[in-house]
Amino acid sequence: MNNAINASECDSMIASVEWTEPRKILLLAILIFIDILVIVGNTLVVAAVTSSHKLRSVTNFFIVSLAVADLLVGLAVLPFSATWEVFKVWIFGDVWCRVWLAVDVWMCTASILNLCAISLDRYVAVTRPVTYPSIMSTGRAKSLIAGLWVLSFVICFPPLVGWKEQKVKE
Repeated sequence: MNNAINASECDSMIASVEWTEPRKILLLAILIFIDILVIVGNTLVVAAVTSSHKLRSVTNFFIVSLAVADLLVGLAVLPFSATWEVFKVWIFGDVWCRVWLAVDVWMCTASILNLCAISLDRYVAVTRPVTYPSIMSTGRAKSLIAGLWVLSFVICFPPLVGWKEQKVKE
């Protein structure tokens, strides 16, 4: 069963929620628990790297960027996804539906691109250990991270401005 939605379906999903099934409440509780783990875990990663000078390395910049993307998924995407998964209705309004979908694409794309950047960083570190510090400098790493966040936003932006809308002629 495919539960994927797109922005054009937001209007039709707004409905009331039925809270009477214990199975739904249990599933929602489990999903909320997982969301809390995502939020706490990624917050700890960010806090550890920002509070300890020993952890501030080029590689850990990429790790923090990944943790921020995943933290934002936990804060802005998962709570609403959990409600949608459990109740199969959207109760948060049409505007938030569109924003939620865009933020979901933005953060998930940022997460994927951060994983690619981490892979690139590790590849350079392993294949060119002597020249790695000059190849992957702090400035270059920060530029790469900024670029991947901008690219992620560019990917999620068109549906927000109506690019997805199709006019059907009858």
